[in-house]
Amino acid sequence: MKHPIFTQGQPYTIAYRKNKPQNPVAIHSHDAAELYLTLTDLEDVILEDKVLRVPAGTLIVIPPFCLHQLYHNSDVFYERYVINIQMKWLDDVFSGTDDSLHYLGQSSAPVLISLSDDQLKEIIKQIRKMIVLGNEFNSRSFSEFFLLMAKIDEAVSETVSKNKDVYNTNKTQEKVSEMISYINDHICDEISVSSIADHFYLNPDYISRLFKRYAHASLGKYISLSKMSAAQNLLKQGFSVKEVQEKLGYSSYAHFFKTFKKIVGISPSTFRKNNAK
Repeated sequence: MKHPIFTQGQPYTIAYRKNKPQNPVAIHSHDAAELYLTLTDLEDVILEDKVLRVPAGTLIVIPPFCLHQLYHNSDVFYERYVINIQMKWLDDVFSGTDDSLHYLGQSSAPVLISLSDDQLKEIIKQIRKMIVLGNEFNSRSFSEFFLLMAKIDEAVSETVSKNKDVYNTNKTQEKVSEMISYINDHICDEISVSSIADHFYLNPDYISRLFKRYAHASLGKYISLSKMSAAQNLLKQGFSVKEVQEKLGYSSYAHFFKTFKKIVGISPSTFRKNNAK
């Protein structure tokens, strides 16, 4: 039997990108963990329940199924390294251990790491080694991968132990963050723009404009994205489609089915089958 690190397919992907996109990537989540090293200042980043600005030289650790959008100034070139890691593969590698890279798990919160100059140089150097290896998945490439993860693990541990906070928000961003927190806390309820406006004692049109200004997506769309991200997570845990529909406050199966297929691209039953443990 092969050691689990020699599985078929791509256990991780790694890329360097420098471009000047016309539009931001839409708010999204995925079932892989993402390590996002930005070399450009980011404005209006959405990360779980926060809207914030993130300075260059920050490593963003994004767990699976965490809604996020990394927006930037479209007038400047946008430079970053992006690593996506399949958690099923990583779980196989660390089976039998408890705490290895625990911050990448789907129940974890995102982490922002303000890297020192030395940490930044070391991590970029290691990433470049891996990029040179290309799509090879062998003992050498896996060795380089885990050397990189050791450096990142050290930076994460240091950030947590020192309780560093690189969040930089203004009062309006904080209000949008409060809206997102409210949505997350009531993900199993029938949430609407009106119910959110009532909770904050604000006009529905006003909060819709405010949310779109900083989140670059409509409030209604964000509610649907949040629910579908939660739905994917629950389906992967083994809940039935009917159970997930009811848990997330959908009184109509047809509405749940239509929303899921529109956002995810496949039916909930197909997603559940494809991700059966």
